[in-house]
Amino acid sequence: MRPRAFLPPADRKTSVFRTDGLSEGEIWALGQEAVAQAQGKTLYGRGVLLAADVAAAELRVEPDEPPLRHANITGWPPEKDAQLAAAQELAARASLRLRDDA
Repeated sequence: MRPRAFLPPADRKTSVFRTDGLSEGEIWALGQEAVAQAQGKTLYGRGVLLAADVAAAELRVEPDEPPLRHANITGWPPEKDAQLAAAQELAARASLRLRDDA
C-alpha cells in the first residue's frame, strides 16, 4: 500500500472502520454504504490493518460513531515529515484487498 493512503487530513484524524467479527461480504457492504455511496465514489479496494499495527506506529484507534464501527486513527505528530514516517510504517504493515467485482 502507499503511505499517502494513510496520511491524515488537516484535523489529523484518519477515518477507518473496525471490521473485527465481520464476514468479507459484510465488510464490503459496509465500505460500499458508509464510504463509497456517502462520498459518491467507487469502491475498488481496502487497506487492512490491526489496531496493534496502528499502535506500533505510535498512533491510536479511537471509536467515533456514528456511523456504526467508525473510528479515527489519531495521535499524529504535527510535523509533516513525522506524519509521513508514521504513514510509511502503516503502509508497510497493511495489506491491500481488491474488490472482486469492481
